[in-house]
Amino acid sequence: MKLSRLYSNDARFHSIVFNDGLNVVLGKVTRRYDMLRDSHNLGKSSLIEVLDFMMLKELKADSFFKKYANIFSSHIFYIELLLNDSTYLTIRRAVANPNNISFIKSEVSCECHEHTKWDVTLPLTKSKEYLNRQLAFNVLTGVNYRTTVSFCLRTQKDYNNVFQLSKNFKGKQKNWKPVVFELLGYGPEKLIEKYDLDKQLEDLDASAKSISSEMSISADDYDRIQSALALKKTERDEVQGQVDAFNFYASERSINQHLVEDIETMIAELNSREYALSFDFEKMKQSLENVPKFDIEQLKQIYAEVEVYFPDNIAHSYEDLLQFNIKVTKERNKYLREQMEVLDEEIRTVRVQLNELNEQRKQALGYLQDKDTFHKFKQHQKHLSQIEGEITRLELQLKNIDIVSGINEKADELKLKLKDVSKELVSEVKKPANPVTSSIKRNFNEIFKTVFGVSALLYVRTNNNSNVEFCTDVAPNEDAEATAEGYGDTYRKILCAAFDLAVIATYSDRSYFKFVYHDGILEGLDNRKKELYIQVIRQYCSQYGLQYIFSTIEDDVPESIHDQFTPEERCLELNDSDDTGKLFGFSF
Repeated sequence: MKLSRLYSNDARFHSIVFNDGLNVVLGKVTRRYDMLRDSHNLGKSSLIEVLDFMMLKELKADSFFKKYANIFSSHIFYIELLLNDSTYLTIRRAVANPNNISFIKSEVSCECHEHTKWDVTLPLTKSKEYLNRQLAFNVLTGVNYRTTVSFCLRTQKDYNNVFQLSKNFKGKQKNWKPVVFELLGYGPEKLIEKYDLDKQLEDLDASAKSISSEMSISADDYDRIQSALALKKTERDEVQGQVDAFNFYASERSINQHLVEDIETMIAELNSREYALSFDFEKMKQSLENVPKFDIEQLKQIYAEVEVYFPDNIAHSYEDLLQFNIKVTKERNKYLREQMEVLDEEIRTVRVQLNELNEQRKQALGYLQDKDTFHKFKQHQKHLSQIEGEITRLELQLKNIDIVSGINEKADELKLKLKDVSKELVSEVKKPANPVTSSIKRNFNEIFKTVFGVSALLYVRTNNNSNVEFCTDVAPNEDAEATAEGYGDTYRKILCAAFDLAVIATYSDRSYFKFVYHDGILEGLDNRKKELYIQVIRQYCSQYGLQYIFSTIEDDVPESIHDQFTPEERCLELNDSDDTGKLFGFSF
């Protein structure tokens, strides 16, 4: 599929008829000495967004069509595509109603308008499906054309990574890596399966952690909880027997023993602890109030009264000693305050525990002193309900431990399966290169080497987690160690362009995209490299029947290249003379 023409119902918009091979979107500088003019703000980059919009990209908040909706409210755009069966498909899409798209197919190129009788008008989702069927690609048949169209419409934001487009930076690897993997000629099934297994394991682990955290349990607690449950059931049976027989003697003995042996003992220990902590706290508080004082003038007066000479160096020594004491005291007070905070927190904790124990003692004594048998009966019933609640909680914990154990067992099964899938994925990467893989790698290297005179390696590997990684390296030759040149912005930009071209060249004999648009590709390149790049582009367009579109400003094109562009190749010329020279014919 290639681009045929782009136009609008607004006459101010610069209509474009695309050439079959090389196409240049040129920004011309007409007022070089007018410092208020900017040849970088003519609409060259906006054109790629218009094309993406016409390829049915969903409008988002960051689109200028959204930001300036009032300005573009009456704009309707039309794009004519040359399909791989040599027929033409025109798409109509209005900015004001972007989710209502019309199509018409024809045997010859023709310009449409509002009175055209369209073949079909569909909502956005159905339109993508319709266009996907009309394109009839036999490459990556399992995905929609929108998945890879961005490799053919590479913006300035897409030069940071050869394989990962800007739209995928925040997305999951599963959404783009299998596509690139298949595009490079590998079978994506095992990679997709691995991502699915990773997700399932992640979900199982999250579920197990959630249950364990919510119930405060782990799989190792099973026997402990089972033992506690057995004791609680025994206690329930005993209390139930006492309630049924109206016999509370055993319960009173138990409460009495608990009161004497446990509660009173703990209260006594905590009282002693509170006294010791409070004593230490007060001592520290008093220590903080002690500030080193020394009146040197008073000392001098005493010496004078007894008529004894007081040397100046002694005064200095006393002053130094005083400053030293003050410094030491400040440092000590810092640690004292920290310790006092700890003590204060301990005192608060002890007092809370004492309040709780005193309440327990009060309740126990109240029960023992209560002569109302019916009241004791109600107390036993209440206690019985509490035991039943505890039994229910323990049984629920056991049930959840069983659930967690089941989750862990399923996770273990998935891990074994994941191990097998990972091995198969590694085997897929290591298997002998097929014609598609070899062609892409060969074209990739040829394009880059033609421009820079050094080899560019494209390869796939698996990391320690058996996840696929796509790599490029620049080296003096295919067998040499990769150099750091591949990390430069200029090199990386051409690596991206080389990859896009290598892919569509490899699939040129099949039904797939046969065009690519690179925004600002020449920026930063040496003039000699620009000439070599245009040469290899012309070669690939001619050899593989491709359509190549790039945008640039006139100053970035050497005169030797500029003069070679034919009128057909100059598909769009913009300028900074006034607003009419801009893409839309106005500023916004």
